[in-house]
Amino acid sequence: MDRISVIVPVYNIEEYLDECVKSLISQTYDDLEIILIDDGSTDSSGSICDYYAQKDTRIKVIHKENGGLSSARNAGFDASTGRYISFVDGDDMLSRFTYEHCAGLIEKYKCDCVQFSYSVTTMDDALNTHETVNVYEGKEILEKYLYESTHTGSYSVCRCLFRENVLKGIRFREGKINEDIDFKYLALSNCRKMCCTNLKLYYYRQRKSSLSTGGLSQKDFDLYDAASELYELTRSEMYGEIAFLGEVKKKRTAFSLLAKIAYYGIADKDIDKQSIVKKLTQEHRKNIIWLIKAPLPISRKILCILFAINYSFSEKLIKLYKVYSGGI
Repeated sequence: MDRISVIVPVYNIEEYLDECVKSLISQTYDDLEIILIDDGSTDSSGSICDYYAQKDTRIKVIHKENGGLSSARNAGFDASTGRYISFVDGDDMLSRFTYEHCAGLIEKYKCDCVQFSYSVTTMDDALNTHETVNVYEGKEILEKYLYESTHTGSYSVCRCLFRENVLKGIRFREGKINEDIDFKYLALSNCRKMCCTNLKLYYYRQRKSSLSTGGLSQKDFDLYDAASELYELTRSEMYGEIAFLGEVKKKRTAFSLLAKIAYYGIADKDIDKQSIVKKLTQEHRKNIIWLIKAPLPISRKILCILFAINYSFSEKLIKLYKVYSGGI
């Protein structure tokens, strides 16, 4: 197994960056190139990057003007020299065994990509879990990706270790969010073999100010672009349910945005809630049959139906659930 380049975008996360970097430099797999991309931070994040670069020669720091997550990842990939590539968000953490274990799976199964599971900010003792490994080849990989992401909603590249050559010629779309969706599809389309482990080797941190758990903003409508990109990539595929699942993603967009409003509200004062909810609900009702047929969890299908029948009532139910479950 050769060097692994770990690409870490950093933007105003001084409160969390220390834990992230410590989880990387304490990896039991030693041959790492850790690239910290300071994307124009206005807090002390850039200085923290420089501090760790002085302590550990495996760390490189890139300071650049703010360009967003995609721009930072692209800059990190351009500077990387490893044979394998990993993406880590700067406020998340890894199990200290992550790369050693992935290296072992790559060696054993001769695969181009390893995908591992995750937990939300819980440092589980992942290697005490009974491991299940599934291996996919060719078009099976794409169908697996689309099926799982439809069921779980997780499209993140951070759950993968890629062989560098499968990423050649692929860029994250800059100036947009939800960029993982089509990037990961393109990367996996270049893979001959992928293995997936159920071990939780990546730890997400959910923050109120994060893109995924904050209130609806104008940037969230980039989901339409990402879903359209995926649809165009999948529409002509004849294997299995690839084309169907690609279209499901497109048909699901209005529901996803309605769910974000219901759970987290609206963060952008320029968005008129009544108007946008009416528009999204009308679109959602047109697509409800697609979503009922899709491999969504039962809980999501119920929510789809409730949104179509009475969105306002559904929103109140969600707020009550959050209160009684300790969500707010």
